[in-house]
Amino acid sequence: MTPNHDALAAAGWHEGRDVRDDAMSAVLKTIALVEPVTGGATWMVFPAAEQALRAFYGLRISPTGPGRAVAATGCVVDPTEARSVLRPFALLGEALGTRLFPFGRTDTDALLAVDEQGRLFSIDHGGRWLLGRTVREGLTALAEGDAPHRIAARRWVWTAPATPGRTPLLDAVRTALVAVYVLHHRQVYSACELRLTVTALRGIGVESLNRTIPLPRGSLEDAAAPLVAAALALIESEGATELGSELKVSIGVPPFTTAPLSSVACSVRTGHYAATPTLIELSLSAGMGASVGRASAAVRLCAEDLARYTRRADIDR
Repeated sequence: MTPNHDALAAAGWHEGRDVRDDAMSAVLKTIALVEPVTGGATWMVFPAAEQALRAFYGLRISPTGPGRAVAATGCVVDPTEARSVLRPFALLGEALGTRLFPFGRTDTDALLAVDEQGRLFSIDHGGRWLLGRTVREGLTALAEGDAPHRIAARRWVWTAPATPGRTPLLDAVRTALVAVYVLHHRQVYSACELRLTVTALRGIGVESLNRTIPLPRGSLEDAAAPLVAAALALIESEGATELGSELKVSIGVPPFTTAPLSSVACSVRTGHYAATPTLIELSLSAGMGASVGRASAAVRLCAEDLARYTRRADIDR
């Protein structure tokens, strides 16, 4: 028995533990709950939840000490302890692109759930947390006071000065195309269109244009000129104006992109500051579901790529 498993062993867990009958009885009690606020929805059990409950159901785990990074806490493994919060866990599952099933409650009243990948999550008054990539890892982290990973939305913003000889719209489109390439290269998604928004009075007036522009075939480098031409034609046709307006070029999320990658958004805007009307602002954001797992790693790499691009653009100028 390794030291990392002392808390579980002390609670009665061992390799191969299987309390099938008791665990499945608790599962039936849990799914018998119907929540009126969700239109009669109820919990749906899946293999990873069943396996985890058969292995750990009924354990009362105690903290092993004060905690290594945060306060250690104990918990009870019993899905009926968290069955009344279907909606919060359902919303978290939607953001993560997975399903969750209640797993128990901590001594500090945080609610526990396991997902289809076998990861252990919690929800408390402080937010939503990933406790471990496996249930065993998560339960041990609770008992030993390892810091959990916060599940939260993230946003990055970079700025770059205008390129001499280029219009702000051309700079914005070229920067957006760089972002299109980065999102594709990092396997977030492959965008097929840009969305152009024009808002009068530098972003505080009337939105005079909000239209999509398909990305042309061929290289992204060759796409800038025709995209700008298409954008200018739209601006003219709608009677909008670039002067004194905020121009925003957003990258369209392709249809059927699933969570959590569907929460990743990227846009470029210019003209929003009167003092520096040609300034280019590039932003990348990701919903809370993209703060864990493969999606988190992909978004982080995108942020690093875009940060390098803006720094290089500064140097080149």
